[in-house]
Amino acid sequence: MREQWKFLMTSKNAELPILNISNKFQFWSLLIVGIPSLICSLFILYQYLSNPVRRRALHNHTILIIIMANLILILTDFSWMLDSFRRPGHILSATPAFCMIWWFFDFTLYNTQTVILAWTSIERHILIFHSHLISTRKKKYYYHYLPPIILIVYLICFYIGVIFFPPCTNEFEFTSVECGSNPCYLNKIFLALWDSILHSVLPTFIIAIFSLALIYRVIAHKKRIRQPIRWRKHRRMTIQLVSLSAVYLFLNFPLTIIMLIQIFQETGPQLGFGTQFYIFFLTYSVTLSLPFVVYLSYLSNDKHSNQRISPTITISQNQRMYTREVATIE
Repeated sequence: MREQWKFLMTSKNAELPILNISNKFQFWSLLIVGIPSLICSLFILYQYLSNPVRRRALHNHTILIIIMANLILILTDFSWMLDSFRRPGHILSATPAFCMIWWFFDFTLYNTQTVILAWTSIERHILIFHSHLISTRKKKYYYHYLPPIILIVYLICFYIGVIFFPPCTNEFEFTSVECGSNPCYLNKIFLALWDSILHSVLPTFIIAIFSLALIYRVIAHKKRIRQPIRWRKHRRMTIQLVSLSAVYLFLNFPLTIIMLIQIFQETGPQLGFGTQFYIFFLTYSVTLSLPFVVYLSYLSNDKHSNQRISPTITISQNQRMYTREVATIE
């Protein structure tokens, strides 16, 4: 998601009008939203990790990865960004090593959230409709734990390669926010397209397609089998994903469309979509808003946890049978 902003800012085809936004305004705008987001992330991690039921629930694992990435982002990239706005013309450490570390955290963690959310939209179909694929420990390893591990390791290796060992020479602007926000690999058309399409455009469309498909399948499944207890669990898993996907797509999808147009537009009048203000704050609003969406989902689940369903009494000619069903859903 973040490299979409970088691509649009560095693309030869992009002619975006630039607004002069004061550093003070950017500082306070981000700080006012960033502190509640940090507190919310810490609260979610505590509630999910301290509760064994929530911690072991498979559908919570990818959500925890997203929130952990968000927390690290706020403590690193976001904090360093605020420091640069507080002291215009300065960064925390004016060294090439620090600049590359900043770029690495920025690109890796933002795209980890995007890619893991895309995998989550696929995995929900497995958890709800193909539970036999995770019925054993071995299957659970291959279909639940291994995919996000592969994705995270791949992203880490990719950005270590293109940022620390690029096929070009990085240039650093120690008086600009994030050292100029322009790793040199973005000037290599193949690497820039690989990064943007594979790590942002494709995951964004996966999120949209599989989230909509999940809504359709869950509703159709509910009407077909009519099992209230299972439907309640599936509904909450679906709402959790759809809520995250809706916020992400609402904020990020416009950037994806803009970038696709800029990539494939070769001739004719250039498109001047958006402004620096729009692009900059839209990219940050995605990651800062995700903890609040997860928190609202947590409140909804907590409200109905340990819910008891009234006893079902069956009377036959010779005997009376009492069956009590207790549904605990985390």
